[in-house]
Amino acid sequence: MRETVFKYRGLVWGIFAAAILISPVSFSFARAAVSVPLLAAGQALRFWAAGFIPKYRTLTVDAPGLVTSGPYAWARNPLYAGNGMMGLGWSVMAGPVWCAVFAAVYFVLYCLVIIPLEEKFLSERFGGEYERYRRSTPSVIPEMNNLAEKAARCRGGFDEKKSWFMERHSLGMNVLVTALLAARLYFS
Repeated sequence: MRETVFKYRGLVWGIFAAAILISPVSFSFARAAVSVPLLAAGQALRFWAAGFIPKYRTLTVDAPGLVTSGPYAWARNPLYAGNGMMGLGWSVMAGPVWCAVFAAVYFVLYCLVIIPLEEKFLSERFGGEYERYRRSTPSVIPEMNNLAEKAARCRGGFDEKKSWFMERHSLGMNVLVTALLAARLYFS
């Protein structure tokens, strides 16, 4: 089951975005002011993370190498942290009920299904190297300890062209859903 959810994880975001767009909510400048920085920060984090890994838009779990630099020095799953920030941004824009719905969907999708599937794969593929990394690096939310060491692991290795190539779809969807949601809320 986890492999199927992993394969169609993007569809879950599409369904979530569609549900927000058709739900009856009203516009709030205050919620929009909070949501836009969350959306931008989430997209920036995804862009940064994508520039450090070989390929991630796959239908099956795979990793040609263990990446522990860049944003991966701060959290093992920075792409999912970025997703969380963007989903929370849309939810804040749509209203408090959607924040609760998003939190539940995010927790089930990532914390109970996808991350455990990936961690099992990485542990089997990279053994002790991954286990040491897993013990020293939080899953999604960074810790503010060992800042100098983490900062040193952020240098080098970022490929801007690869990041743009891999993230242009995410950026397009983020902008499209945000614009549609803002227009829907503002004009309703």
